[in-house]
Amino acid sequence: MAPRRRLTTFDAFTKTVEDARVRTTSGGIVTIVSVVAIILLIVSEWNDYRRIENRPILVVDNTRGERMEINLNITFPSIPCEIITLDVMDVSGEQQQEVSHGIAKTRLDQNGNVISSQILQLNEAAEKTTHLEENYCGPCYGAIPEGEACCNTCDDVRKAYQQNGWAFGTGEGMEQCERENYPQRLESMKHEGCNFAGSLSVNKVVGNFHFAPGKSYSSPTAHVHDLDVYERSDVHHTFTHKIHHLSFGPYHHSITNPLDNTVKDTSERNFNFMYFIKVVSTRFERIGEQPIDTNQYSVTSHERSLKGGRDADHPNTLHARGGIPGLFFSYDISPMKVINREERVKSFGSFLIGVCAVVGGVLAVAAAIDRGVWEADKAFNGKKDI
Repeated sequence: MAPRRRLTTFDAFTKTVEDARVRTTSGGIVTIVSVVAIILLIVSEWNDYRRIENRPILVVDNTRGERMEINLNITFPSIPCEIITLDVMDVSGEQQQEVSHGIAKTRLDQNGNVISSQILQLNEAAEKTTHLEENYCGPCYGAIPEGEACCNTCDDVRKAYQQNGWAFGTGEGMEQCERENYPQRLESMKHEGCNFAGSLSVNKVVGNFHFAPGKSYSSPTAHVHDLDVYERSDVHHTFTHKIHHLSFGPYHHSITNPLDNTVKDTSERNFNFMYFIKVVSTRFERIGEQPIDTNQYSVTSHERSLKGGRDADHPNTLHARGGIPGLFFSYDISPMKVINREERVKSFGSFLIGVCAVVGGVLAVAAAIDRGVWEADKAFNGKKDI
């Protein structure tokens, strides 16, 4: 028993006997108010603990060898699908060959109604004709010396012309194109429009993709399009367009794409639209979920007539003459990366400390109030302290 008696000297919570306690109405009211205040403050502490903040962090993007997804939906109401082509190029000006995609090319009538749709053949050769005689060797019409190669399809003739820098035209008078009804197809589609919708998966390097008339090919000095059909058409084709959607990477609800629902009109055949895009890698880290890696972008635009001369809206700007009509998107990759990280404002330990502070603080204040009320009541009624 002696050790227990020694421990009682350290007791900071001295006790009073039940007979020495006085219960008052004011004390009951203070107790009830204190309990309600403690409950409300603990609930507030719990809500504060459960609160989540999104804290953006800017870091250097040190990832290498990644792929980037380009999602697009663009309509050209004044140019048929047979004339317009989509090319993807890297920073060196060469066509990107390792491009996977799921882009549908949809023919539209003059009212915007769908005629037909097919998957776009991007940077791929056309299928060879299989119904010709085994020993057939089609002429290349002077583009390749006779006997060196055969041009068995309309596309073979076009490529042979491109290698020499010759304009191909509509293919009229060429037996391969006449056999494939290429001139008739061009004639039947000349009043149509075209829609491109889908996604491209490209190397995450500086580059561009563009829509331009005619088949494209690369010469030793430049990337060239055969504009003969576009320029000679008796229908006034233009690159008026509507960008329904353009994004880089997977969808995330918090990202706003500045080019969505952009409409640009022109009445000129030889007109060039350019969009310069800065792509910023973005990562979303949500509590309890897998991180999402995507991209957001900013954009500036420029448009000009290929005739050159002074800009109508900016008289001090003098445009160069020449170029390729079309719609061009040039994208640059930012060296920085934005990480949007969800974090709790408080840890569980901070929540427990807050609860203890609430309980102790409220009880201390309540005891002081109760003592003050009791003393005032005694003084008012002339009672003596027992």
